[in-house]
Amino acid sequence: MAPTPGGFRDRLRPAPADGGFRMDDYWIWGASVVPGPDGDYHMFASRWSKGVTFSPGWTSNSHVVRATAPSPEAPFEFAEEVIPPGEAGDWDRMSHNPSVAEHDGTYLLYYYGCSYDGPRPTPEDPHGVERTGSAVGLATAPHPAGPWEKQGPVVPGETNAVPVVHDDGSVLLYVRDGDFEMSVYEADHYSGEYERVGTHVLAPLEDHAVWYSEAADRYELVAKNMEYHHDADGPVDSYAGFHATSVDGVEWTVSDPPEAYPHRTTGDRELVVAYDDGTEETYANVERAQILTEDGEATHLYLVVHEWTDEDYADAGGPVELPSHGSWPADTYNICIPLDPVE
Repeated sequence: MAPTPGGFRDRLRPAPADGGFRMDDYWIWGASVVPGPDGDYHMFASRWSKGVTFSPGWTSNSHVVRATAPSPEAPFEFAEEVIPPGEAGDWDRMSHNPSVAEHDGTYLLYYYGCSYDGPRPTPEDPHGVERTGSAVGLATAPHPAGPWEKQGPVVPGETNAVPVVHDDGSVLLYVRDGDFEMSVYEADHYSGEYERVGTHVLAPLEDHAVWYSEAADRYELVAKNMEYHHDADGPVDSYAGFHATSVDGVEWTVSDPPEAYPHRTTGDRELVVAYDDGTEETYANVERAQILTEDGEATHLYLVVHEWTDEDYADAGGPVELPSHGSWPADTYNICIPLDPVE
């Protein structure tokens, strides 16, 4: 079967207005979802207290949590911390951007961890920190609810890993490296050694989501276009998403048409999302795309959005002038966009 004519973006449905995941007292970032054997859906996300800045507060205070819902589109409710804030000297004192997969009853949680010196910032002392190291880590569990066992860092020096796990337990692991570029690592088994097999295979991008489509017999990807940082014309409006495909998971071709998300762009960084209550919202930034797959097909797209106040918009003159990672946005939270099936 081929993708719906018109490209990936035409598969997007309106986002449930009450879907996704948010918490009043926390910045929420990213959303990787897996169905559990209990019938629930389990979301792994990053959060950190709104008592510290959104940015650079995430670099020191972010940690991985789990939330649950009875369906992919229902509002997710906080369940527990999965990778709690670490201690001084831990390689993953901060944990961020989780991505979850399942293989033969074992759940695999990849995440970005980093270390830093000095005390952790608090609302009383909201200082910045200088990161001293970073790596992609792996934790495993027999159930999305745990217990989770850290396997340690598996790819030193890299960030933002997204796995494609094959039936035999082998893995293609996609990371963001360098100046908004994607590289590929491979392991014969998720518990083994990871070797780089593709360097800077797509650029400039970040927040990539990668999956294997059984119907199309190929790898697929959606990612955020980062041409804004390179003073060049990209395939879509800067900060909007594009779609690409690959036969082997290493060499990629941007699709034609390339657009992946959101529903419509009205100009550079004016990113419009339609909701199922008939409303539309314009965001200055949507990030951290992640895909839920079931039975070998992509069924839902998860995105995190920056919400700014009306005063922020008025002062900036529009979303184009808003910072991509401001210190105090009005809110950040995850939304869910259902996908039409392939035809």
